[in-house]
Amino acid sequence: MSIIKSALLLTTVAILSACSTTEGEFPSLERRAYESNAPITEPVMPQAASVLLPAWISAKAEALLARHRAGQSAFANGLGSVQSVASNAAGSSPGSESWVDAHVQLSRLDKARADSVTVAREFDSLMSEAGALDSAYVALLTAAQKPVVDDVAAQNDEINRLSRLIGE
Repeated sequence: MSIIKSALLLTTVAILSACSTTEGEFPSLERRAYESNAPITEPVMPQAASVLLPAWISAKAEALLARHRAGQSAFANGLGSVQSVASNAAGSSPGSESWVDAHVQLSRLDKARADSVTVAREFDSLMSEAGALDSAYVALLTAAQKPVVDDVAAQNDEINRLSRLIGE
């Protein structure tokens, strides 16, 4: 048993002696700024140069937004009549005339928003293409795409609500 204790003691001594080496770089033990009572201030960031989209990318983005506005307008114009037909069909039996008419109107509304859905997808392609040139372009195009994505999400929500109202 004394051999095991001796081996354990030698191992411990060897490990501890390795800790006393003076070679290498060690972190400073001085107080850091956040360890003092001094108030913490926000770091000053250098002012980034404003980034502008090249004319060809800007023109494509504007064309996409114009297509979306047309699709959103068509969706908004058809929404009122579809809501009315869906309300009339609520609770009707599947296959009845009011149920079928409501589903036909709902599919027309879905078709009216198809261009907005396509525009959102084409913005993704444009961002990929522009991002290969400069990653700063992606942020600008993401901001331009946001209203399209938000409108498509709202359109999806409304179509799903009307579909539940009509019944599947």
